[in-house]
Amino acid sequence: MNLPPPPAIVHHLPGKLGMPPSARDRAITGLEAELAAERKLPLQQGAESLVYLHPEAPKRGTLIMFHGFTAGTWQFEPLAKLAYAAGYDVYIPRLPGHGLKDAKGAEDPSQLLTGLNWRQYQTFGDHTYALAKDLGGSVSTLGLSVGGNVALDVAERHPEVSHVVAYAPFLWPREQRVQKLFFATHAADIATHGKAAPFLNGLTYSWGEECRLDTAAGKRPGHSMFYGGNAYGATELGWQVIANAPKMQATLQLFATGVDDAADEDALKALYKGAGGARNGWYYFPVEEGIPHPMVHPMEDKGKGQCPKLYELTMRFLETDELQNRGELPR
Repeated sequence: MNLPPPPAIVHHLPGKLGMPPSARDRAITGLEAELAAERKLPLQQGAESLVYLHPEAPKRGTLIMFHGFTAGTWQFEPLAKLAYAAGYDVYIPRLPGHGLKDAKGAEDPSQLLTGLNWRQYQTFGDHTYALAKDLGGSVSTLGLSVGGNVALDVAERHPEVSHVVAYAPFLWPREQRVQKLFFATHAADIATHGKAAPFLNGLTYSWGEECRLDTAAGKRPGHSMFYGGNAYGATELGWQVIANAPKMQATLQLFATGVDDAADEDALKALYKGAGGARNGWYYFPVEEGIPHPMVHPMEDKGKGQCPKLYELTMRFLETDELQNRGELPR
């Protein structure tokens, strides 16, 4: 489906027809200021926050979409265009520290959050919600991987959120070696009042040479390398999300895959059960289908072609409240 690019942000100026600015006008002014400030940063092309606004208040409400760790807003662009065409306003903010480049134009992961400042994810989520909540209609949050953590955290702490869709949220790592390291670091942090976490900032991780070349060429705005402390910070947020799951009033739709090489399945099950179990949706892609962890953009689905179906399931949940279930429900 071919859609036009997102429209320019247009709003009624204060004093139109003698009326004071509306809550939507003020929300749009806030978004304009946010985007203007972001344009001053040394960002990779394609890493910028995206806003899709209708000329008037949206017919179906507002969606906030949070992209994945070390990736960018482009991950949600196809789904955002479909949602916009269906009558939603959509805001896709750039995650903290993401999409930066250095003076030579190379990716700069140095500002990604760590175990020392991971609560800035929550501050960012609160700020994003405050910017978007008055655009019109109910607000729903969606997120992939670490973006899923942020979407869940916002919904847990803001009971006004209507729906939350989490695609393979990275609550804690699936790899046993890394999982044990993070749990041990967490315990040591408690015992030493936070002196253990900095050790992980010296551990370098990479998504591989292919990802590095794609990032350097601008094919995949984001980061091909990062540090152990960055993944640990996301895990700290994930633990918080699981602990606060019983507070969630929004209806939750989870998407999980059996071949996930990042997000732990037991953590997803704990979230599902903690948030109320069967009152929420659990859609599970079995191992034989090979759906990867970053499942929301065609460029990353390894040729599986599941994205149109995933978009259809997502929109059906948002528009009709119909839970999307597949596979054995966690008990």
